[in-house]
Amino acid sequence: MNFPKYHQTNSQERLGVNAVAEAIAKIGQIWRETPMADVGIDGQIEYVSPEGFATGRMIAVQIKSGPSFFQESQGDWVFYPEEKHRFYWERFPLPVLIIIHNPETNLSYWQDARQVLRVAKSTDAKGIIIPKSNVLQSTGAQTLFKGFAVIDQDFMSVEEVLNYLIKAKSNNASFPVSYFNLFCSGLTNICRSLYFGMDVAITVAEVELHNQNSPFGVGMGDSEHNFLFEYIKFIVHQHIADVDFSDCMIDWYDRAMQPSFMAPLTSRGKELVRLIHELECRLKAEDRIEDTGLLRVAQEGFVQLLFTTSEIQRIELTNKVQREYLKIA
Repeated sequence: MNFPKYHQTNSQERLGVNAVAEAIAKIGQIWRETPMADVGIDGQIEYVSPEGFATGRMIAVQIKSGPSFFQESQGDWVFYPEEKHRFYWERFPLPVLIIIHNPETNLSYWQDARQVLRVAKSTDAKGIIIPKSNVLQSTGAQTLFKGFAVIDQDFMSVEEVLNYLIKAKSNNASFPVSYFNLFCSGLTNICRSLYFGMDVAITVAEVELHNQNSPFGVGMGDSEHNFLFEYIKFIVHQHIADVDFSDCMIDWYDRAMQPSFMAPLTSRGKELVRLIHELECRLKAEDRIEDTGLLRVAQEGFVQLLFTTSEIQRIELTNKVQREYLKIA
């Protein structure tokens, strides 16, 4: 009679899960293993702030352990997920880390699989590149939670957020823009949503330079672009609007362009709008600024897609494609 056979792959899997749990515990974060119904996600990591607060911001994790998962490509590791997992991770509501663990060296390597899968590729490569420099055991929490725009900054009260927005200004005289400008000028959808794009930043700068009777035009360089991207990170980190930051990262890191978005305000964002209105009313009541009637600081603007000549021509082209398709469908 034969006894039940224990497969070494089971030990490999546990070694990988245990290594991840230990690494996450050492950087003071919360690891939650998926106890059942594991269909491509082995667990989740919740971000704990430097002050020790559980923030509710989580990333999902898939762990693969054993030498068979360590294939090299141009000096890094490459992981080939099944097609069903590619589809599942790309549409997952949280960032998904793929972690491969080497039980012999007790080192684990990670990559944000969801982010990689969402970036358009010029080839049909099915592999996910995992940099050898991405060693989990030497990675900090802020790096792991990069997809949530976690920054080295306290989670502020809404009053503190307003104070920060007002005081955060560009140091470039030819780019007179503050975070307060960007927020108020980006309000839309009856002040329920926030829009951001280069058009907002440039328009604010141009108007301010005109009001200053400046003989110079708008000047922008790397520091100004970084200033704008830090604004986006601030809005996300302080949970002012539900911005798809993973999409912003694609624009910023992969396309080398400033992101644009329209995102609904959170309850904190709506409270911020209310505080701005109260501040304005108080200043007017104290005669520190003039009464502007129905004109408000926190007031919706309108966002519209511009139909240039080419866009108008595309409408007829679209109709032609539609008609020809229906003929052969």
